[in-house]
Amino acid sequence: MIRVLFDHNMPPALARCLHEAIKIEGHEACALRDKFPKNISDIELYTKIGKESNWITLSKDVHNAKRKPEKAAILKSGVLAFYLAPTIQRKPITQQAALILWHWERMVQQRLNNRNGLYLLPENKGSKFKLL
Repeated sequence: MIRVLFDHNMPPALARCLHEAIKIEGHEACALRDKFPKNISDIELYTKIGKESNWITLSKDVHNAKRKPEKAAILKSGVLAFYLAPTIQRKPITQQAALILWHWERMVQQRLNNRNGLYLLPENKGSKFKLL
């Protein structure tokens, strides 16, 4: 089972949308605010979810992937973090949802094949995930 956590900067509606689409396969998606306190630090968050397996996080905060403490916490935790490309972030929520759903199977494969990592979710359907 893959678990997906949508960061505070992602609309909870996207988490609910993805959850409905993937729960048939035994996966789950949730918004960060539905699982953890609003004031949880990134480092504490990744430490907590790292104790469980098969987590993917989705975020718009690409800068988080570049900050050394946060990046180290993500890599140490065993979480796979995906960041929406800035071009995707500017799209309407329905198009963001469509792109996440389009990439879903590849995201699952990436999770199953990698212990951890930080990736940019591309706008183009045929593009590879860019390692951050």
